[in-house]
Formats: sequence, structure tokens, C-alpha cells
Amino acid sequence: MITILGGGIAGVTLARALAVRGRRDVVVFDPRPPAAGSTGRATGGFRTQFESKLNIALSLASRPFFVERAERIRFQSVGYLYPAEDPATAQKLKQRAEVQVAAGLPIVHPDPATLIPFFDTSRVIATNFCHLDGTYYPLLILQALIEEAREAGATFRYECEAGQQDLDAEIVVIAAGSWSRQVAAALGMELAVEQVERGVFQVNPGVALPKNVPFLIDAANGWAMREREGRLLIVPPGDPNNWEETRAWLERYIPTAPLDRPEAHWTGFYEVTFDHHPLVGETSRPGVWASCGFSGHGVMHSPAIADNLAAMILGQTPAIDISPISPLRTEPLIDATQV
Repeated sequence: MITILGGGIAGVTLARALAVRGRRDVVVFDPRPPAAGSTGRATGGFRTQFESKLNIALSLASRPFFVERAERIRFQSVGYLYPAEDPATAQKLKQRAEVQVAAGLPIVHPDPATLIPFFDTSRVIATNFCHLDGTYYPLLILQALIEEAREAGATFRYECEAGQQDLDAEIVVIAAGSWSRQVAAALGMELAVEQVERGVFQVNPGVALPKNVPFLIDAANGWAMREREGRLLIVPPGDPNNWEETRAWLERYIPTAPLDRPEAHWTGFYEVTFDHHPLVGETSRPGVWASCGFSGHGVMHSPAIADNLAAMILGQTPAIDISPISPLRTEPLIDATQV
């Protein structure tokens, strides 16, 4: 038996991958209902524009999953746009583009006004853009994966704690998202995963948005924005509940937006590790594996992570060497785009 602790995107995707590879004894336990964790509160961005070859490889390997289910999960290749307003950030984008192009990404540098005409781009001096990137609906992905995993033979027990017999299984995988530290502690081990609260403000842009608005990330300070159903989701880099700070940002860049209050606001938790890379692989306790700590990138990388981790668990050779993100690593992986 293979017991997976956590029914969010990491656990469900792994259950599907193991079942597809022939295991019919995979059981997923989660004390909460589906989408009660980070997956249900994610903004839904997919990107390839990382700095490390491993992260780029994981994105490229995961992308077919999104494309093949595009209609069902509402995946759109709207691209990610990185604007720079100062020379230092422009140089950073240039250096990133060199690495990314060498890794096979089609990075271009468009006039941002052609992509986001409602946004004040008068101070922008450089951009990076990749059309492979896009947006999706996280809840639809989770629903699709649960159905596919069940069809392949996996069993799900939501709102149910694993019993001792389940924890004594041949393989146990900790995929509990921001609760992974506590779950690991209950098994007598340590997984350094911290909860970091992030917030999302939904606002009316005050104008009709063009088709295919790209996902925007300010490379200098981390502000993020995506379109969803004619509205904008704004993710501030600082206080997740500070509307005044977000209001000031909107006033600077989208003055047409009503600034009295947001249409909606919610928060969720990133599951963050010491180097903002996940903990994936066998832990210090034989038979206990981890797939957690994705630091905000769990959904986009979950197909590739699950496929390669499933191969490792079953004693097979993974298509991508994911040993650098082993839970046993002591040296941090460096990728400024991961933060």
C-alpha cells in the first residue's frame, strides 16, 4: 500500500502518476475537504521564465498537461510579462533572458502598451515576455486530477485521518502543503516547511480589458497581476491584507480602477522552504517520502514532479533528475525568480 498524506495538488497528482504506472493500492488521506488548502486559493499562473535549468525543465515537462486539458481547466497561453522601470532591473531581465533563451525559451521584448493598454507603462524601459506561459483555474485542475486518479485506480479519503495501519504502509508520502511540518513531526521527523500568508485583491479595472491580458510580474518588487473574467487579481508582495498599499499601486498604474475598496479579498498560505524550492524525494526515514514546500509553484510543476517522483518511488529511472530538490539537501538552490 502507498499512503499519501494530503489531498491538494501535490498529493492528487502523485496519486494519479502512481496509479497510471500500475499501482492500484494508492490511498490519499486528507482531514479537510477538497481544495481546503493552498490549491483552492491560488491565483492560477503557469510560467517557464525561471533562472535555473531544473525549474525551466519542470515547467516545460508540465506544460503538455495544461495544453491537453486547456478547455477543461481554462488554460490560456496569455504569456507572462516582466516590465522594468530602472536600469538595474532592465539588466537583470537581460541576464535572465540570456539564460532562458539558451534553455530553449522563446523570450521576446514587446512594447508593453500593446499588451496592457489600460496599464500605465510610461516608465517602462525594458520587458521580457514568453508566450508559453499562461493562466488557468486551480480548482478545475484539482477536480480533473481527482477524477483521472480515481479512474486510474487511486482511492481518496477526504475528511479522514490516516490510521496507524495506513502510516505503517510500505510507502508513505507527505504532501500536506503548508501543514507538512506538523504532519512530519507526527511521524517523528523534521521537514522545514513554513507557512507564509499571501493575499489576493480582486478589482474592477474600470475599463473593458483587451483579449489575452498577460500575467504581469514586476521584477523589481514582486507585484503580480492577472485577468480573470474581466476583473484583475492583484497580489501584493508585502502585507497580504493591506488594501491601502494596493490602492496606492493601483492609483499609480491603473487609475481607472475604483479605489474605494476591492470587490473581493482572500488570503492563503505559501508552503515555503529555506531556499524557496520544494522538498521532493525520500526523507531521512526509510519508506517516508516528501512532496511539499513548493513556495507558490506547486500547481504549475505538479505534473512533472509527480511523474518523476512516482518513478523514483517505484524504483524506476525518472525522466528528469530531481535529486537537487531532495529533502536531504543542505546547500540552497539559487534562483531569484523562485522567490
